[in-house]
Amino acid sequence: MSYIFEQLVNPVIELNGLAVESLEQIVNIQIKAFEDNTKIGIYSLNTATEVRDIDSLKTYMGDQLTIAKYISDNILADTQEVGDLGNSYSMDAQTVVKNILPAC
Repeated sequence: MSYIFEQLVNPVIELNGLAVESLEQIVNIQIKAFEDNTKIGIYSLNTATEVRDIDSLKTYMGDQLTIAKYISDNILADTQEVGDLGNSYSMDAQTVVKNILPAC
């Protein structure tokens, strides 16, 4: 009886472990993005206070375009990473399920 119970419970425990690991990785990606965007925002505010004339405004606006591209590139990379994590989780979960099917 205990063996059958373990066969049923162990895959659930394994799937929960995969879910927690995946969630942790996604949260880490979000934390990193939040930290980066906060630093960028503070930098932008600080540099905006240094605008004194047309030339410094042009420089500031050019920097903002560079920052926008940087943020856009990071969003794309983060999205790809989250997608890869989702695919990995899906494959791992399918493996767990396939391993329990012969036992049923």
